Amino acid sequence: MVVLVAITGIFLATGIHSSFTWWLVGVLQTGIVAAYLHMLHTAFLAHDAEAIRHVRGAWGEDNTRSELQRAKRKRLVWGWVDSLGLEHGDIDHLVVTRNGGLVAVDSKWRSQASDTTDMARAATRVRHRAEGVTRDLLKGTTRGTRRAKVNPLSVTAVVVLWGPAQHGVPDGATVDGIEFVAGRKFVEWLGRLDGQPVHRAAATDIVRSLEVRRSVTEKAQAGRSATR
Repeated sequence: MVVLVAITGIFLATGIHSSFTWWLVGVLQTGIVAAYLHMLHTAFLAHDAEAIRHVRGAWGEDNTRSELQRAKRKRLVWGWVDSLGLEHGDIDHLVVTRNGGLVAVDSKWRSQASDTTDMARAATRVRHRAEGVTRDLLKGTTRGTRRAKVNPLSVTAVVVLWGPAQHGVPDGATVDGIEFVAGRKFVEWLGRLDGQPVHRAAATDIVRSLEVRRSVTEKAQAGRSATR
């Protein structure tokens, strides 16, 4: 703030009061205030481990979403649903592939992958949640299975690592049966899936049903929050 006052004072002391001068003073003041707020935000994150965890988690999910968009353009996946909230936990991304059934993605941002066992256990829970969701989608109907040569609802769980830790992930790395994939190689990994083709009609039904379920869950959560 001292810098802001000093710069403003210098401009006023020059005696030059054109419209350009006042515009320039405004730009400088805005820039200084923005820089100051950014420094405060950075300092907050640096001293709040929980905030750092949430921010890094958002980075990981955003990066995975960008890779899924690339995969869709490459015709490797039909679609997906992000942030599928459930009664117990959630699923970062539930993906309907063209040749690999469903993939439940747990996105992680790590500086170093020292907790791979914990991440594998979390991914296993994510897979179980996804299997429960997909069983519910077909309850009482065989419509989806009739539209695919192979049951499209078998679920593969994968941990997609972002951040510096991804550079140490070898191809085919698994922990407790859960595969770990470097974020920069996720699209390539999706391209290697082979064995469970999903037809377009079945995929459309699945994605639509998942989106409806997410919407209902979000409204229910919002209602519970409003009554507290």
